[in-house]
Amino acid sequence: MFLNLENTRYMQYAAAIAATLSNAAATAYVVWPSPVLSLLQSEDSPLGTPITEEEGSWVVALVRFASIPTAFLAGWMVEKIGRKKSLLISGVLMFFLWFMIIFAKSIWVIYVARFLAGIGSGIVSVGCAIYAAEIAEKDIRGKLTSTFAILKLAGSLLVLCVGPYASYNVLAIVCSSLPLLFVCTYAFMPESPYYLVKVKRNEEAERNLRILSSKSADDKFIERSLMEIEQSIEEDMKNKTTIWEFLSNKDYRAAILIMLGLKTLQQLSGESAIDGYMQPIIEATGSNISPELSSIIFGLVQIPGVLLASYLVDTLGRRPLLVISSTGCAAALFAEGTYFYLQNKIEADVSGIGWLPTVSLAIFVFMLNLGIITLPYVLAGELFPANIKGIASAAISLYSAILAFLVSKFFKPVSITWGEHTVFWIFGAVCVLGVIFSLTMLPETKGKSFAEIQAILKKSPKDCVVEKKDVDTKV
Repeated sequence: MFLNLENTRYMQYAAAIAATLSNAAATAYVVWPSPVLSLLQSEDSPLGTPITEEEGSWVVALVRFASIPTAFLAGWMVEKIGRKKSLLISGVLMFFLWFMIIFAKSIWVIYVARFLAGIGSGIVSVGCAIYAAEIAEKDIRGKLTSTFAILKLAGSLLVLCVGPYASYNVLAIVCSSLPLLFVCTYAFMPESPYYLVKVKRNEEAERNLRILSSKSADDKFIERSLMEIEQSIEEDMKNKTTIWEFLSNKDYRAAILIMLGLKTLQQLSGESAIDGYMQPIIEATGSNISPELSSIIFGLVQIPGVLLASYLVDTLGRRPLLVISSTGCAAALFAEGTYFYLQNKIEADVSGIGWLPTVSLAIFVFMLNLGIITLPYVLAGELFPANIKGIASAAISLYSAILAFLVSKFFKPVSITWGEHTVFWIFGAVCVLGVIFSLTMLPETKGKSFAEIQAILKKSPKDCVVEKKDVDTKV
């Protein structure tokens, strides 16, 4: 029997997937240095002369650095011109920058292209999670917002699998297909009904709700959904929407602390540095699995991680998933650090465990995508009310961008000074703290409406971690 799409909410899935293709395009820029850095530092550099270690660290870090000043620009854009237009602007920008990289003959041209790509990525990180959360009905919101991580995988997988075997120019051309695909598909998707109600375009909001809902949804369902959005925004908009209000209002403190904790875990787990230095890390281990094959393995193991996360986020729940993810990442990072300690610090014979670096990083990448990467994007769209969602997303993205830049920029210098084992053990210790944070601070938002989540956050921290009885959800 064929699936009757008329009676499904397929447009919510289609819109979320189309929107989060922008994340695939942004992630390609983040992961691009992994297979390319060694070439840029070689005598065969496409720039004509090899770049230095210091220049290489800036190539990796500039995408993250650009996200710092972009955070509030992106927050302003999603509120003033809308989620959809903001994301489309980022897609067009990221498409043309690949050709700047192709024709670059100076490291400074690469720097400029990477910086501008970071601006596009910053817009994506703010706008995409908000859009996916706002178009989804509450029982599938976790699945749809987790597409942010699933489509991140597409960009990473493309670079890690194609990069080791393609030329510099071919890889850039292949990567440019991602923002092009995003713009061509997302241009036909509806704007968020929440945004439209907020800017008093209620008729358009109602029309978009009908597009996003299943065809079996009757007028009463649409009217009730629109009324819930209007009431939610009316309640949220009673408060001021200034930076000071965001930082000083006690009603927002729980959400701020939770998101700061999640972003600290996400970035200090080493995700930014390992993404950018994946292939050079394996080359440094002398693993008996080639860096090229390792790169493909790392790309492929992400698939079951993100797919399992997209299923478990609305069944197992947010908190258990983050505990499992943090525990697995900690174990893998401690194992990776131990290998480097044995190899470089005490110069032990590690030929018998030459498989360990690749296996440890493969487990790390799988577990990272199971929760640490996925859940901050899910919760960013859930925890903040409409009146401060743009400011909150911008502030949290700013904090995340600063951490990501520091981790990616100083990973190499710290590794050279204190040894790779020290860096990996620090990352592992952060993941252990992530387990404690998940068990003590993270509320369970599975199956709850935005209004119910706000009610939970306004309780005491002790109450926040007591799971509320699941609300009825629509199949």
